[in-house]
Amino acid sequence: MTALPEIHLPAAPGSRVDAVVDAVLQPILSGDWPPRHRLPSEHALAAQHGVSRAVIREAIARLKSDGYVETRQGKGAFVAAAPGGNSFKLAEEPEADLLELRALIEADCAALAAERHTLADLQALRAAQAAMQRAIDQGGLGLNEDIRFHDLLAAAAHNPALRRFAAFVGRHAREAMQLARLSRLRYENRLAEIDAEHDAIVAAIAARDPAAARAAVLRHISNGLKRLGLPPRFN
Repeated sequence: MTALPEIHLPAAPGSRVDAVVDAVLQPILSGDWPPRHRLPSEHALAAQHGVSRAVIREAIARLKSDGYVETRQGKGAFVAAAPGGNSFKLAEEPEADLLELRALIEADCAALAAERHTLADLQALRAAQAAMQRAIDQGGLGLNEDIRFHDLLAAAAHNPALRRFAAFVGRHAREAMQLARLSRLRYENRLAEIDAEHDAIVAAIAARDPAAARAAVLRHISNGLKRLGLPPRFN
């Protein structure tokens, strides 16, 4: 049986569908529920979140409309093969343009996170950093852990719409992120640089300094462009 995330929903009746949408999106965006993963049943979700099955059906319908979930007659709801693919379309954009778009979105996420984050947000960001370092120490690139870090950064802004859009752009920038990591075959110590840049982002958020958090993200993306051999766009 699928384990459900421990998420507490707000009590206001008008926010229940929105809260369920955000709760179901969390494991999808983080990768805990991968594409084609079967969601818990309506009954299980309703019991977990303390809402009616009508609320669950409305939330699933919205997620389906946005392209995060697909339903199969008699089988239930599943994570879509390309979650969020119907929400917004990006053509085959150059890596530099995708990274620039990602920078503009994540800079705002970081600034908001500096103002709104909770202790749990900070702990999650630091745990993601530690997981990334373990992956690198074991000979990996830490790409999945990096994606997790950036999703948690967006989550710390406490704006579900912004988080969903940041996750969508982040998925399209995945190839560029991988190329930046593979550049360590040509340059020494690049993964250590990325870790230090993440440290600067988290430190600025912890200090509740929106300007510093924004600058740290822009510096991180600009350095990512340089690691790809492309001219930086944020100086």
